[in-house]
Amino acid sequence: MAIKRIEIGKLKIGMVIASPIFVERKGRNVLLMNENTYIASDHQVRRLLDENVQFVEIDTDKGADTITTLDRQKKWDDMKSEKTDTKAMDSLLSRHINALIGAFTNTIMKTPTSRMIINDEPVSSIIKELLVFVENNTDILLSLIRLKAINEYTFNHSVNTTVLCISLAGTLGFKYKDIVRFAQGTFLADIGMTSFPSKMMSRPSGLAKKEIDEIKKHPIIAVDFLKKVGVDDSLIEIIIIQHHERFDGSGYPYGLQGDEIHPISKLFAIVDVYVAMTTSRPQRTGIPPHMVLGEIHKMSGTHFDPRMQDFFIKQVGVYPTGSLVELTSGHVGIVVSQNKTDPLRPVAIVFQKHKKLTWPSAGISAKPDIIAMSRGAWEVVDLSNADESIGKIRRGLDHREYHLNPNTYLLQL
Repeated sequence: MAIKRIEIGKLKIGMVIASPIFVERKGRNVLLMNENTYIASDHQVRRLLDENVQFVEIDTDKGADTITTLDRQKKWDDMKSEKTDTKAMDSLLSRHINALIGAFTNTIMKTPTSRMIINDEPVSSIIKELLVFVENNTDILLSLIRLKAINEYTFNHSVNTTVLCISLAGTLGFKYKDIVRFAQGTFLADIGMTSFPSKMMSRPSGLAKKEIDEIKKHPIIAVDFLKKVGVDDSLIEIIIIQHHERFDGSGYPYGLQGDEIHPISKLFAIVDVYVAMTTSRPQRTGIPPHMVLGEIHKMSGTHFDPRMQDFFIKQVGVYPTGSLVELTSGHVGIVVSQNKTDPLRPVAIVFQKHKKLTWPSAGISAKPDIIAMSRGAWEVVDLSNADESIGKIRRGLDHREYHLNPNTYLLQL
């Protein structure tokens, strides 16, 4: 047994407690955590923090050390061989599976675009196959649980990117089995990020050049790990390795360009950027979808393949789901879904007009050029069938100027 004493703040998922942890209550020592307890969730760590535990001892032979790369993570078979209680290990595995499925589902349900996409039967079917694939490879399951623990944003980003990629790949004419492999690659593309400390990824001062160079290796780290745990698939490898490559050769890790990049990786690269830019983070609000498309269009021919960019914009619509728009009638709406035959007349939430803006708090005056709307009264309208009293889209609006989150309304549908 290799015992290391660490501060409670360094206790992470994947570690194993080496010595029992007690706290004093009313003059009695109460057992909080047994020896050989495997840290499987943030809840266990929070419980110790709540009890003001300052230090713990971990067994680095049985679990993760304070610095653990993806490649050095404890494998499930090794953990099982060190445990005599097979029922306890089966129970632990079951909790891991349930935690991952729960996190995957929760991410989708809190993201309106992804939630709407999974209503499509082929997409739903492929997602089920993806989750079965992860369940059947426990080492990958553990790495994804660890990714979520280290950086929940990255995990959620992987889920939402995967859902959108699945939906778009179907319209490109890929075979069902290849779309399943595409989903596996997109979902696992960022597991190499678990080799880097979470504090480094969220450091306000940014990263040093040496750290940036190391992070750029995360696709290679991910592929090497997958091969070692029995996933040796050429398409999955291409998808992961190439998703940060750029059309003009400015990407990483190998600086590939043009047709050196697989078409499906070119699509993944665009979706990856689109989801990242439209998603809100603690430090910033997500950029309006139609404005992100404008940025993607500017990068056509440099970062992105022009043909794949054209395909992407055509599929998500000139005004994608979640776009705040002004209609020719003067109404304001939020795009819900696309009409492929008429991009300027999607299905939208349309707000009733008011003489002045209704803001969430008093004291904010309306600008003359901002359209009047009410937050309380709205209806879903198919603009392709709407008369002139509703009209069609005149222009896109920046929801940030309205202090409005479109997802608040989309989640009510």
